[in-house]
Amino acid sequence: MKFETRSEPGEAIAPIDPGLGSRLKDRRKVLGKTQQQVAEEASLTVGFISQIERGISTPSLASLFNLAKALETTVDQFVSDSPAHKHSVVTHSGQRQTYKVGGTSRFYEFLERGFPEAQLNACISHVPPGHASEVMRHEGEEFVYLVSGEMLYEVDGVKYELRAGDTLHFDSRKPHQGTNVGRDPAIELWVGTMRLFPE
Repeated sequence: MKFETRSEPGEAIAPIDPGLGSRLKDRRKVLGKTQQQVAEEASLTVGFISQIERGISTPSLASLFNLAKALETTVDQFVSDSPAHKHSVVTHSGQRQTYKVGGTSRFYEFLERGFPEAQLNACISHVPPGHASEVMRHEGEEFVYLVSGEMLYEVDGVKYELRAGDTLHFDSRKPHQGTNVGRDPAIELWVGTMRLFPE
């Protein structure tokens, strides 16, 4: 099985708002919520929320989804160029919108949903060597197919080593984290029920 993916982000990347931390903080204050409240609602730690607001850390798309939900808004409010959904049953190589979170070198290729009521969402994730996501949890389930590279996943305290061709399917409500433990970038096909961007 061969996957055609982008090896470089290129000009198609829609970055997360560079002032993400301050915008999240402003939104939190408008709602009158404390960092503790947001952390609990987003299933993240207070320390991580503080780091994001100060611009020290950058959340993954999944964690940004949880944050947006806790702040009663949507992820597209923090993306400079929100995707225009076509609900096409086919997403051609070279025509995928690409998103990058903050200043990290990890980026995602957005795969279009086939129809408005679709329950599944998908993207191709490019993970640089040594990159580790924060521990997260959220509603739904996830399926990961590792196209290339080496990843170490920890789901609910159990570690799973994945190499090219391996898959992982788990309940997203359980704490989970992924780390690229290889020397090369890892490419994952991610499919899940969590909707990152609104219709």
